[in-house]
Amino acid sequence: MVRRITESEIDGYRADGFVKLPRLLDQAELAPLLRELDDQLAEPGPHGSVQRFATDRCFALDRPALRGWALDSVMGENAARAMGSAEARFFFDHLFAFEPNQPIDEHYWHQDQPYWPIEGDQVVSFWVTFTPCTAHSSGLKFVRGSHRDTMFYRPRGFDGDLPPDDVGERAALAVDVAEQFRADAAPPFHEDPCHGEVVDFDFEAGDAVMFHTRTVHSSGGNRSATDRRVALSLRYMGDDARMMLRRGVFQDPALLPDPDEPFTVGAPMRSRKWPLVHPEPSGR
Repeated sequence: MVRRITESEIDGYRADGFVKLPRLLDQAELAPLLRELDDQLAEPGPHGSVQRFATDRCFALDRPALRGWALDSVMGENAARAMGSAEARFFFDHLFAFEPNQPIDEHYWHQDQPYWPIEGDQVVSFWVTFTPCTAHSSGLKFVRGSHRDTMFYRPRGFDGDLPPDDVGERAALAVDVAEQFRADAAPPFHEDPCHGEVVDFDFEAGDAVMFHTRTVHSSGGNRSATDRRVALSLRYMGDDARMMLRRGVFQDPALLPDPDEPFTVGAPMRSRKWPLVHPEPSGR
């Protein structure tokens, strides 16, 4: 279903915080996977929404073709090798779909990890597009080397506002990590090269970008008048990933363990939601 990444691609990922992976997915697999994504868009789950674009998350393990891809042993091996980890666990999936003429004029520069109840260097995303796209039609852009920054930019929502930080009954477990954050949201990197080197790519269907979840990235939305853009991110975590709950910052409650499972800040990421993918468990 997927190809093995190369050592030079791993080197690029570690040096820059991202690397393009041409034809990560076998072309024969694209059509059935896109059908499941379109089915999900037609009937979104509890985490689905349409703001400036359609998005949904945490559904891939419930759809056969997507589950087979997310838990593919080569995907797990790729993630573990890139992270330098002995193990790789599937974390979650996130779907993003832009119809034609859906721009985001101010861009949305951000890092992923501060939104999630997780901490660690070994957390990686594979963003895979199922439609051709460029920076003009919502291909991702990245700030080279930004994964090495020890500070997070202040998270904000897709609409530009600060998202709520309510995580229900577990809110009392949140810790003060103000020292992890800058005072402001990420600046408009695309407007000022002094902020950092912005890199974008042209993508064909089945191409991917592997990127560190601290890497600053953005999409300017879809300015194409004719072409849609459908992409799915698969996230994996390695040995050093630990549970985290940041006080005063949005922490996606969909990514917490189930209510009947323990949650302790600083503990390894373990939940029935997060299956081991590498080494491949026996009996799968």
